[in-house]
Amino acid sequence: MENHLPQETDEELRAEADRLLESGLRAVINRFGEVHVGGSYKLQLMTWRDLDIHLVRSTLERQAFFEMGGMIADLLRPHRMHYRDETAIATKGLPRGLYWGVYLGDERRGAWKIDIWVTDNDGFEPTRAYCEAIEKRLSDSARDSILRIKAACWSHPQYRREFASGDIYSAVLDHGIDNIDAFWKFLNDRKEII
Repeated sequence: MENHLPQETDEELRAEADRLLESGLRAVINRFGEVHVGGSYKLQLMTWRDLDIHLVRSTLERQAFFEMGGMIADLLRPHRMHYRDETAIATKGLPRGLYWGVYLGDERRGAWKIDIWVTDNDGFEPTRAYCEAIEKRLSDSARDSILRIKAACWSHPQYRREFASGDIYSAVLDHGIDNIDAFWKFLNDRKEII
């Protein structure tokens, strides 16, 4: 996908994600809650193999959550699954719920990473509202700028550590940034302000 236009990469990755979901993953997760596939998949802004899934349940039950994790492990055979309980920690900016990070290999080398959150309706609302707000603001030119910037920096060692997709969305939609050089300057200037 290295020689593809960012829009073509997005289309190919969403088609791959559909095949991954239909491989049995959707059938597994459907048993445990109301499924919402969001993030860059929903926004049509995929530049790497990262799939965001949110399950909404009226109650959070750890036993069911771990049962689902076991079924996902049996189905996908990930080399690693990362568990978080954000009902206990409540990290700022993350949903109040339970989380599986499912790694099907080295994501920096093109393997799938799947984020699965389980929350109640209140826990899902900020995620839903954020995605909807971004979606409403996406013009064709903004989508093109975001895809180009994400394609240029998703494999950067500081991506998801010092900056993330939300920073790219803000740079383009709030500050008119439209290329990777301007984005790096935007990040550098922001550090000096913070």
